Amino acid sequence: MGLAVLLGAAAAVFLPCLTALPLIRGEAMFALIPKEMLDAGNWLTPTLNGVPYLDKPPLLYWLTAVSYQIFGVSEWAARVPNLLCALGEIWFTCLIGAYVLNRRAAWLGGFILFTSVGFFSQHLIIYLDHLISLSLVASLYCFLRWRERFAIRWASLFYLCLTAGFLSKGLVGLVFPVLICSIFAVYPRRPGTLALFFSPWGWAVFLLLVTPWLAAMEINHPGFLRHYFVNEQIMRFLGQRQPMDINSFSLPGFWLLFGIWLLPWTPLLPEALYRFWREAAAGPAPGPSRLILIWPAVILGFFTLSSSRIEYYSLPALPALSLVLGWRLQRLVESQRDRSLSGALLLLAVAGVLITVCLPYLENLFAANRRECIGLFELIQPVARRFLLVIPPLAALGALAGRRRPSRGLAVYGILAVAMLFFTFKSYSAISPLVSDKIPGEYIRSFAGPDDLVIMESIEEFEYGASLAFYADRRILLVKRGELPQFPYPVPAEQNYLIPPNLLKELWRGPHRVFILADEVLQLEAYLSRAPVQVAFTGKRLLVNRNPQLAENPLRE
Repeated sequence: MGLAVLLGAAAAVFLPCLTALPLIRGEAMFALIPKEMLDAGNWLTPTLNGVPYLDKPPLLYWLTAVSYQIFGVSEWAARVPNLLCALGEIWFTCLIGAYVLNRRAAWLGGFILFTSVGFFSQHLIIYLDHLISLSLVASLYCFLRWRERFAIRWASLFYLCLTAGFLSKGLVGLVFPVLICSIFAVYPRRPGTLALFFSPWGWAVFLLLVTPWLAAMEINHPGFLRHYFVNEQIMRFLGQRQPMDINSFSLPGFWLLFGIWLLPWTPLLPEALYRFWREAAAGPAPGPSRLILIWPAVILGFFTLSSSRIEYYSLPALPALSLVLGWRLQRLVESQRDRSLSGALLLLAVAGVLITVCLPYLENLFAANRRECIGLFELIQPVARRFLLVIPPLAALGALAGRRRPSRGLAVYGILAVAMLFFTFKSYSAISPLVSDKIPGEYIRSFAGPDDLVIMESIEEFEYGASLAFYADRRILLVKRGELPQFPYPVPAEQNYLIPPNLLKELWRGPHRVFILADEVLQLEAYLSRAPVQVAFTGKRLLVNRNPQLAENPLRE
């Protein structure tokens, strides 16, 4: 009953938020590709803006295409898999917690996962990593159940989870669960545990499900396997992927964001990990709870060693750490003398002030990775001021209430966590015009004719043009200045939508009407900088070379 209530509350919070936000540049490709697959009737080859997209496996595209067929093509239908992944991760986290710990700690762990800033905020955005997280937590649960009985159904489900992980994001979807379970199986040793990883029929099922897609892609696109496994998997890990269009977060930046993702529960984590290791995992015969420590260590250790780090890569570690925190909260509530909860709330009050003060630094951190984040601080300032008036005082109140009655402190902590979700959503709403191209896309969709050209000025990655293409509902052109954007594989000339600056100038002065979307931070060439701005809004401007009627009534945000 408690798990059903938790899942219902999560769905009630996520669903309206998922429908209220536009698709940002970083996620829109996962909405546009399934749309193009449906339009072309081709479920094998993903295409992005009409060009085959060979970087990622197809499972998310297929799931989104099914969602489109059921609900129609829309931004919220594209996020239906997000909602299902979020609920699935909470569910399996609670199942593992109930199996390894107890029901109360499991419920608290599920609540902590749902209310952590990173889990909530990143599940508002479409990423492949949500499927990775779901397949990982599901595979670990199946492994624990198989270890208990050696039942074939759990082994079969384990390999199906491996298949889903591989078809979600490639080798990491396979390596993470196998590595975590293998390390756990080595000690404490139990006869037959490692046999799961050497099952001929299990790997046969895995290969039977993934090989047809790999073979068909290589046949239709020679060189796909080398690009997919070498460039996109191995060279990405080493930081040598071509083209070099991804700005990785520094190691301190990655860990700083990981601490932010666990808010408001981060202040409890160091002591919770120490006590969990001492009391639940360290002993003469450590049990399955040891898996909960190995799990985040593998994920975070992998990306610490990797030269490619994006802020959401740490998401698969959150369920395990949420269970550790849930276990610790249960102990705190049961104890009447432990003051750790009050101390954590006081730290949270200080952290709330520091985060507000350090927002310009956080903008610089994200802007170094994505240009469209320039100007983020100015948009978030009004939300930050309200945050400062609510969160630190509420945390201080919880610290005071929890000194004598930890249960009261925990109640305030829970209210505070839900309040932080509200401010997180309001922050995303505030910056959405900056990081999304919905406004200019819908404007173009309303006013552009079939022969008009839509061009996006220089961006770092060609994938970032998907937001404009999705909302404009047409193929667009991108200006290539210097080396970027650049395709990582050969593209036929008739499909290539990357144009040089000299062709942009020719088209601008040609017979067709041309819409050009440019970010405010770009220095435009003289002939464009003198053009009248037809649409101006947060961080962007839309230029049109000829349209007297629109020029008389420019639209400004």
